[in-house]
Amino acid sequence: MSEQNGHLLEVVNLHVEREGYEILRGVNLIVDWGSVHVLVGLNGSGKSTLAYALIGSAGYAPTDGAIWFDGENIIALGIHERARRGLTLA
Repeated sequence: MSEQNGHLLEVVNLHVEREGYEILRGVNLIVDWGSVHVLVGLNGSGKSTLAYALIGSAGYAPTDGAIWFDGENIIALGIHERARRGLTLA
């Protein structure tokens, strides 16, 4: 996926580890400008892990995949850099 895709957020094949355990295994998600999405699932299904991984929270280590936000791959950016670009959790 590239910056020409036109999506606000695109998660591609995201794998995330927490404390040595792989929690997310190949998550894909597209959020377009102006749309609203709700994540619903059982306890322990990875909703919070996905949210923390998206904002770059410490301890949530992406091991594969990409996170495109507003045309930029932010996978290597820290939590403060992501917040400056408008991606945060409240």
